[in-house]
Amino acid sequence: MAECIDTIGRGVYLGPAERLFGSLGRAMDKAGIAIAAGAGAMVVSLLEYQRRAEERAALHAVSDELLKDVGLTRADIAAEAGKPFWLR
Repeated sequence: MAECIDTIGRGVYLGPAERLFGSLGRAMDKAGIAIAAGAGAMVVSLLEYQRRAEERAALHAVSDELLKDVGLTRADIAAEAGKPFWLR
């Protein structure tokens, strides 16, 4: 990582692409940050989808007695378990 001093004396970080390609590199560095942020958001979404699918599958194992205690029926469970993983 290179540290550079600009005209008013504060440190400025130059990313690897910016060091090589100047202003084009600056755009490439910003694009890389945006891609990384998008990839992180995608991972979070995929983990959420997996959690929903696992919870819906686990509903089938709940006893009728416990369902009655929480005020749900097998029809409620079937409706919830039938939802695609991407729907809340």
